[in-house]
Parts: sequence; C-alpha cells; structure tokens
Amino acid sequence: MSNKIVIKDALLLDPAVAGPARRGDVVIENGAIAAITEPNAADLTNARTIDGRERLLLPGLINSHTHSPTNVLKGTGDILSHPAFMWRNQADTAGRTPDEIRLSALLGCIEHLLGGTTAILDHFPEQGFSDADVDAVVDAYRVAGIRALVALRIFDEPYTDIEPPGGYPEGFSIENPLVPPSLDESIALVETAIARHHKIADGRIEICPAPSNPMRCSDELLSLVVDLAKRHDTAIHMHLLETAVQAKIARDKYGRSMVAQLDRLGVLNERLSTAHTIWLDDADIELFAERRAMPVHNPESNLKLGTGLSPVAKMLRAGVIVALGSDGASTNDNLDMHEVMRLALMLQRPGELDRRRWPTASQGLAMATVSGGKVLRRPGLGTLAVGAPADLVLHDLTAPSWVPLNDPLAQIVFGASGATVDTVIVDGRVVVENGKITAFDMQPVLDEVRDLVRRQRARNSGLQGWAARMEELVP
Repeated sequence: MSNKIVIKDALLLDPAVAGPARRGDVVIENGAIAAITEPNAADLTNARTIDGRERLLLPGLINSHTHSPTNVLKGTGDILSHPAFMWRNQADTAGRTPDEIRLSALLGCIEHLLGGTTAILDHFPEQGFSDADVDAVVDAYRVAGIRALVALRIFDEPYTDIEPPGGYPEGFSIENPLVPPSLDESIALVETAIARHHKIADGRIEICPAPSNPMRCSDELLSLVVDLAKRHDTAIHMHLLETAVQAKIARDKYGRSMVAQLDRLGVLNERLSTAHTIWLDDADIELFAERRAMPVHNPESNLKLGTGLSPVAKMLRAGVIVALGSDGASTNDNLDMHEVMRLALMLQRPGELDRRRWPTASQGLAMATVSGGKVLRRPGLGTLAVGAPADLVLHDLTAPSWVPLNDPLAQIVFGASGATVDTVIVDGRVVVENGKITAFDMQPVLDEVRDLVRRQRARNSGLQGWAARMEELVP
C-alpha cells in the first residue's frame, strides 16, 4: 500500500514564513512533506487524498515541556506555592507500576493529539526511575504515534529549594522519594535508555539527559551530561530559575547567577532547553542569546503557582529562541497548547506602554511550532516546507468559532482551540481523522485511568500524610 497522502486545496499557514495564508496542495511521502503545489495541481497517482477545501492546515503544535506522570492529576490542587505543590506532587506520583506509567502517558497523548499537538518533550519522571519505567513511557509513545523526546530527569543532590525553613521533620528521610540516586547510577540509566530507545519508531521517539534543575545537580553530573549529549548527539533539558528562591540559592552557592554557572560548565549551548526560566537578569538573557540556548515558557503553570512572569518579550527582542510548554497537568489542569500560546503573548502586554514592543501573533505561533522544533533538534519540524517532517493539523473552518474567517493567523493564536481539530498527521501517518483518534483505541485507557489517582493515594497513604505536613511547613 502506498504511503503517499495528498491534502487538496487547503488553506496553508506556515509559521516560518511571513505573509498571509494561501491555498495549495500538500504532498506527503515517507513521513515528510514531498511537495507543496498550487491548488489541485498535485499528482494524485497512488495517493490517499484528503479534501482540504474547508480546512486550515498548519504544522502541529509542539509542547516543549510537560510531565507525563501528572497527566492524571488535573484538578488535584489549588492555592499551592511551588514548594507545597512539589510535596503534593511527590505523594501523587511516587511508586507507580510500569503499567500505570504507560496509562498516564497514553492519557496525555489523547489530549495532545485531539488538541492538535503532534510533538512533546516529556520531562520524565518525578523521582528516580528504572529501566522498566523508561520502557513503559516509550511504549506509550510508540503505540500512540505521537512524536516524543523523553527527557530523563536526573539529580544527585537534594531539593534544597523546597526544604522547609526549619529543615525536614524527624523521620521524613525514610519516606522522602527525592533522596538522590548516585551519580553513576543516574548516568548509567540514561546511557542504557539511549542505547535501547533513542531514535526508534523511524526516529519519532528520542531520549536525552535532563537534569531536574542544575541546583539539584553536582557540577560533575552537569559536566557528564554535556559529554553524554555530545557523544550521542542528543538534546539537554532542565528546569531553570522557576522561583526567586532558586535564584538566591544559586548566587549564594556560586557567587554568580545560575545561568553564568551553567555557561562556566559548558552546559549553556545550542542543545539546551530550559523550562520556566523566569528569574533572569539582562546579563543572563544576553548569554542565552549568544549561546543559542532555548528557554521554554510555561505561563499557565507559572501563574497558578505564583512563581513569576518570565521576561519573554525582552528575550525575543534580544534574539533568544523561546519555545512553549504546558508543564504538567497538575499545575495547568489541561494540556491545551492553544491556551498556552495565547496566554504567553497576552502576559507580555500589561505594563508595556509601547505596543510596538508587544510580541505578535506571528511570534506566538512560531514559539509553539518552529521554536519547539529547534528544542527537539529536528530540522524543519514546525514548518510547512518541502523536506520537513509531515506533522500536520487540519482545523475545520466550518465550525462556528471560525466563522467569519477574517485572519487565520490571528484566529489560530487568539481564538482557536482543539475543539475544531479534524485531522492530525504525525510522521506522515494519519492518527486523528474526523476528530477521532485512529492510531489506537483510547476508550480502554480512559476506563483504566478513572480510578488511578484514588488507588495511588491509598497506596501512598504514609507519604500523603507527610505531604500534608510539608504543606504546613513550607511558605
């Protein structure tokens, strides 16, 4: 059977090209865009055809920072500071079986694909992990057909940024799921995962090292990560400067900013993407621009936890590549990248009196697509260009929310949602058709996860008690 697909006479919106949307045919072969022609001009020989006359076609959105273990935790917390959330999160995620890990990841795939997100970076997991845990999350992404970079979260020093001011309560060390593994153990786990899973499923699934946060890692671990990423040609991902406390601890510990410390270690380079990245000064932003490292903005999570507002507009003006992420569902309560894209722009406008300095709709869409492709280090990903990966989404323009169609760019950024997603293609394969997932049967997943949180909390009752106590002790 031919793997050729022709999308006929669609309205095409390329985030990488300035100018209005235009009509055309898109030819897909061997997982990539093979041709873009004038409307109804493509060769249909041996092709599956998709009618695009009432469809807007654009690259799939890219979620450049999320946590699959929290996909089942929407609606589980409010009025939580960052430290309080972190302890609640540990109680709700620790000790899962490989099957529970797989189910949680598949649940996220359902929400992502139906919402028009075709690629994700999963900062996985929330604590230490085993080979079986990695096998489980990779299998979920293989089955779902989504593009995924599994960024393995490692650390070898304590989470001092969420420690209660008076220290940990007596006896907590026995229950603490954040006791760091040894450095050698962490690196070995990443090496094994890369050997087994990196670039599988025709390159659709990749693995990379992902320090939890540099302040929770020794300089030796960070240096080993740089070496590992070079040897295996992978990305590097981490949390960075999510809270003011983290910025202060770094300056006290190193006598310089955390960004400057990363630069001194050689970590701040074009492989690196950093979630949150809020508490920066102008010198830090300049370093990001010079080294081509990429912040990942998580506006909804930052707002819900009250951690701060990332200086995205200033970074964009400095030439920094900024991508977007939902963060986990426990701090966002959904995985809708349309909301993330919209809020990322709007948050930069209050207080800036010169509207010419506001980030534009074009920049918003590029952050959610083109920049995400750079984070995943996949040439052409997030663009509509010949040779680019065929990760595409078609929105139904007959839906009331698209009528009248005045400006496709403004409307996809400021008005659209996943509700009008009709067709999703990942790596040249149709995974959503007529608004329904075709890559796998989602109903058994939904049935099995309904009771997962209750089971987890019953199993972790002791840790739940500690988490409640921690919430009282931390700010």
